[in-house]
Amino acid sequence: MGIIEKQATKNAIYSYLGAGLGFLTVMWSSHLLNPDENGLTRILLSISILFSLFFGLGFNSITIRFFPYFRNKEKGHHGYLFYGITTTIIGFLICFLFFIIFKEQIIENNKEKSKLFVDYLFYLMPLTLFTLFFNLFDYYLRACYSSVIGSSSKDFVQRILIIAALFLYAIKVIDFSIFVCLYIVSTCVPTLILLYYIIKLDEWHIRPVKGFIDKKLRNEMIKLSLFSILSGSTGVLISNVDIIMVNQKLGLAQTGVYGIAFYFGTIITIPSRSLLRIAMSVVSEAFKKNDLAEINSLYKKSCNNQLAIGLLLFIGIWINIDNIMALLPPEYAEGKNVILFISAGYLIDMGTGINYIIMLTSKHYRFDGYFMFIILLMTILTNYLLIPVYGITGSAIATAITIASYNIMRWLFLYFKYKMQPYDFNIVKIVVIAVIAFISGYFIPRVPYLIADIAIRSTIAGGLFVLLILKTEATPEINTKIRKNLKRFSIYI
Repeated sequence: MGIIEKQATKNAIYSYLGAGLGFLTVMWSSHLLNPDENGLTRILLSISILFSLFFGLGFNSITIRFFPYFRNKEKGHHGYLFYGITTTIIGFLICFLFFIIFKEQIIENNKEKSKLFVDYLFYLMPLTLFTLFFNLFDYYLRACYSSVIGSSSKDFVQRILIIAALFLYAIKVIDFSIFVCLYIVSTCVPTLILLYYIIKLDEWHIRPVKGFIDKKLRNEMIKLSLFSILSGSTGVLISNVDIIMVNQKLGLAQTGVYGIAFYFGTIITIPSRSLLRIAMSVVSEAFKKNDLAEINSLYKKSCNNQLAIGLLLFIGIWINIDNIMALLPPEYAEGKNVILFISAGYLIDMGTGINYIIMLTSKHYRFDGYFMFIILLMTILTNYLLIPVYGITGSAIATAITIASYNIMRWLFLYFKYKMQPYDFNIVKIVVIAVIAFISGYFIPRVPYLIADIAIRSTIAGGLFVLLILKTEATPEINTKIRKNLKRFSIYI
């Protein structure tokens, strides 16, 4: 896992720095902005992300699977970026036409419960354009084994800019309308950073090589594109459909509450995102060489390591849930159960490793599209049924159900089609250790001082978890890295 481990570590560093900045941003915005205003920023981002998934015309999936066939820096990767830029522009024009046709209907559906969204609807298309190109440039750089730039610009630079905008708003240098403008600009800047690095790394090649794409390759690329328009990125699709449905059913204020709570529920996915960014290119290259043994090895390691890290973070969140809620304004109290179900759903996702990448880069990628169609219907149906009954908690339950269902389908498919079974007795060890660590941290008597209580609970539960993981050798790769770092301080376990 050389290249994966090296870049995943760098990605993780930026991701955790970004998580810290994200925590600061969420906490500050929850106190500085009202739920409607927080809901506005969340709904604009969610819709632009969904638009970018569908109107990216599946080109990012083509990059994952077929870029290894184009890879040749001396020949400009046979003009691959030209095809990406052309496809993205076409996709945006279709999206813009779609927006113009349905604009009045969007306004009509939101003018009562989400008036603020209607007032700032004009930001949606520019935001979608930059999101489309960010995805294109990010996937292209990742295919060129430069996965760190996208994570550092999105998780770090973007959040610094948002915090700066919040600060200007807090000291009343700008009003809310200017803040929203700066917020949108902040989300667009990473796209320009990626463009700069593509040029700097001498990867800006937009002259296509005639005759390189033969009929067979072209047909395969078109087929994958059509399937990927539907399948897209499952986690992104699920996590944004619920936001839109909460807005439609409950209004912008509840969307704001849900969005703030959703952030805490997805904290456990930070290590997963770091791994997935580089694993896509490596697995795709392995499939090109038909190296199923390497893929199976990566699959097993990803399940084992991600489950351990995910459980540690899940424990940290849930033993401190009352402290987290105490940091938020009272109007966000309903988000407590949202955090529980969202984090539980994404814990399942982490525990199933890189199954999505294996599915999408294999010759059986069509089945992922079929699964996605089922999951999309399930997402809409479960949200439709559960939101009226349980409010935003119902949407969180729906999200957890769909994430679990989709991962079970992928796990079964890989098991029966490729005979890949990523689980062994170490998984049982990890789960038992997690239960012990959770109990040790959850039932500690509460300390009056909030920060001290968080520190004591987290230290006891986290320390016990790590110690037992090391003693039982439940995660060989993680254990090796921990011991290597401990040796620097002359600590041997």
